[in-house]
Amino acid sequence: MHLSVVGGGWAGISAAVHAAQRGWTVTLWEASRQLGGRARTLAHQDLRLDNGQHILIGAYTETLALMRTLAVNPDNVLHRQPLTLLRPDGSGLRLPDGPPPWNLLVGVVRARGWSWQDRWSLLRTVLQWQRQHFLCADHVTVAELCSPMTDRVMQQLIEPLCVSALNTAAHAASGAVFLRVLHDALWSGHGGSDLLLPTA
Repeated sequence: MHLSVVGGGWAGISAAVHAAQRGWTVTLWEASRQLGGRARTLAHQDLRLDNGQHILIGAYTETLALMRTLAVNPDNVLHRQPLTLLRPDGSGLRLPDGPPPWNLLVGVVRARGWSWQDRWSLLRTVLQWQRQHFLCADHVTVAELCSPMTDRVMQQLIEPLCVSALNTAAHAASGAVFLRVLHDALWSGHGGSDLLLPTA
């Protein structure tokens, strides 16, 4: 059986690898000179520019496994750090290294520049999501899903997290997909919410 995969981004590479592992003959078609789709480095004169750099989280175990399958050691090309979303003035959220969900609770309680109303709006909403098993209707956007949260929490946590995880603004992104990402990040085990930043 022969399979043609069009597009050499993360999804195309993954499809090609998994098909080959199942015994298919695979041709991977990519229009650009290098694989990676939007997640790649571009050389322009003397500059190296990141184009669509993808920020991974520790819960993305399948992506990390794919990298290992392709003989790329994630520890050599990714810098791991606890989730940190701080503004230049130091306000924002930093999760400590620790087991979930306690790292979230400690991080929210210690959040700098946040009122108790900000903290409570986040914790109350996350507890509601947990009671609903991190599920919502397919048509709900991230902005609608997070409407009980304060503007500060939306601006300093939800919107940056949504763009980095889904490459889409909160008003247009799928709430259901966002909840799956948050569930994996916050409840999947130690290190699931860590940021994995490319170093190569």
